[in-house]
Amino acid sequence: MTDSTANDPLTLEQFEERILDGERWIELVEGRFHRLNPPDDAHGDVVRNLSRSLAKFLKKSADTYACFELPLIVRKESPTVRCPAVSCFRFETGTRFAETDKVLTDTRPVLVVEVASTNERRESMSVRVQAYLEWGVSGVWVIDPVTRHVHQFHGTGNGLTLKEPQVVAGHPVLPGFSIPVSDLFKQPAWMQAEVVQSELD
Repeated sequence: MTDSTANDPLTLEQFEERILDGERWIELVEGRFHRLNPPDDAHGDVVRNLSRSLAKFLKKSADTYACFELPLIVRKESPTVRCPAVSCFRFETGTRFAETDKVLTDTRPVLVVEVASTNERRESMSVRVQAYLEWGVSGVWVIDPVTRHVHQFHGTGNGLTLKEPQVVAGHPVLPGFSIPVSDLFKQPAWMQAEVVQSELD
């Protein structure tokens, strides 16, 4: 989905104003405004499952924290802002959790996690991944609810594709973190209960 104002160039300041006005699922690509379709249920399941696992791991971590749906200024010239599902940042001296209070940020995360759910996200994914890596992000993970695969990219090397029953390992960006691929796509317990109830009614 493309907004009717997509042909009108925006500055980073104008884009930030739209976020402050409450708009969601929006991005800026080379100065052009883009509106994404809202995430579907499969997208939401992935984010919930990953965030639960990350929360347990990062609670014990002394140097990393996660932000969700935080707009990232990937490029300032020909301004480009992407809004991935998850971004992980290193703690800096005197700035613990600094990014959580920002509307958008130009601080480079160590890990970006994208969910390839809706059509426009899938279609633009290779461009998105390349932009993150060129910006200097250490690791990019693309979780695909359609194929139920996880693609991991680190530096300029070839990506690694994982599928069930394999396990996603956080090394080298989140050493010690792991989650089975199958766990990323599980339905929440409350949703499973609703399905059972509807079959009984």
